[in-house]
Amino acid sequence: MIGLLGLDYRGTNADLRGRLTFSGDRLHASLRALADDAAIQEVVIVSTCNRTEVYVATESWAAASASITRFLSETYQRGAAAIVTSVPTDGQRGQDGGTHSDARDVDPHHQIADAPLAVLSDSLYELTGADAARHLFRVAAGLQSMVVGESQVLGQVREALAAAAAVHTVGEELHALFTKALKTGKRARAETEIGRADVSVASLAMRVASESLGGLAGKSVLLIGAGRTSHLCAQLLRAEGIQRLMLANRTPAAASELAREMAGETIAFADIADAIPTVQLIVSATAAPHLVLSAATVARGMAGRHAPLVIVDLAVPPDVEEETGLLPSVSLYTLDTLRGLDSDELVLSSDKRDAELARVSEITEEGVREYIRTRTLRLAVPGIAALRSHVDRSQETELARALSQLTDLSAEDRAVIERFGQRLVDKMFHHLVARIRSLAEYDEVPPEVTMRVLTRLFADPDDERQE
Repeated sequence: MIGLLGLDYRGTNADLRGRLTFSGDRLHASLRALADDAAIQEVVIVSTCNRTEVYVATESWAAASASITRFLSETYQRGAAAIVTSVPTDGQRGQDGGTHSDARDVDPHHQIADAPLAVLSDSLYELTGADAARHLFRVAAGLQSMVVGESQVLGQVREALAAAAAVHTVGEELHALFTKALKTGKRARAETEIGRADVSVASLAMRVASESLGGLAGKSVLLIGAGRTSHLCAQLLRAEGIQRLMLANRTPAAASELAREMAGETIAFADIADAIPTVQLIVSATAAPHLVLSAATVARGMAGRHAPLVIVDLAVPPDVEEETGLLPSVSLYTLDTLRGLDSDELVLSSDKRDAELARVSEITEEGVREYIRTRTLRLAVPGIAALRSHVDRSQETELARALSQLTDLSAEDRAVIERFGQRLVDKMFHHLVARIRSLAEYDEVPPEVTMRVLTRLFADPDDERQE
């Protein structure tokens, strides 16, 4: 069976999610560690800034769930000490060239104390079977994202499957699940307006910043980080007509490349405080596992200034110290605060929103039904093969018995009887297989149970004695 255990932006904060983010070498090592557990046959981890979900194929969900919970608890308690090479997000947080905090940043451990397992468990959800499949399909379609319909989560689901394939922790079961989810997500975007709307987290953040500053045209902006999210923000900022774009990144080469592409200029990390008086907006989206911008740094840059400064922190874990938002004239927006906005209304016009979301939901349900049918038929193959073998053996035995009693038959007559027996068996078998296939239309009984019973009913007795 398949199952998932995970958490997302609902009921968690960015710090908790950041400590349970997996990417790069850490993702590969985690996949291998989980796959080594006897209760887990296959495993894929979907990790973004807004969610961490572990999908497994297992024969015992209770045992697998306990193993995953234990693994996540241990990872959570290691917290910021774990190495994070890059952090993808539902608004895509990609490689930032190795950005880390400057010398003024606080020790990453001072603000993160180990929490009991109960704290983490309260944030976890688990689903199995069709419910787990339905959830993944909705994730791929963008229905579970903080900004409904955002496009980049589809790529993240694809990358999660590729990562598992790279370390050989995905097999036939999860590969079929994720492949169908990807096709469904792609279809949802191709057939509805939700796929053509401007729905990234970056775009939502820039809209909020624009509203806070009365527009972005003519403004000066400091962008911290040089990854994919920073790239998206830079594109949106240029489209809004900003006057000046400054970029800071721990790795100067990455910042310089983005600056050339976006007609910006680079500054050193050590010069951020000096740059603050000249900007109206700071956007931080690095992959650092600890704080990048402290309240003390911002306070130093704001000394003697009364003009408003908007800071948008799109990082997981957060880049900007929480107390920064308490400074005079400073407005701090994080992924957690953006979550509270009615982002659905920002993405789609009210007259289309309900209809489009309903249509996407229909598409995901169609995908789930097709996946269940296909999976059930795949699971039925051993049972059907066992049934055919049983029927053929019975037909051959009875035919031989009948012919042994009809010794005076001509060769032509014997051929007629043989054809009669074969055709009768074929028709009966066709009917039985059709009935088995019809099981794919219903989910009252788990397919695994039905097919296991079917296989045992028609298994060769000699094979069973050898088990």
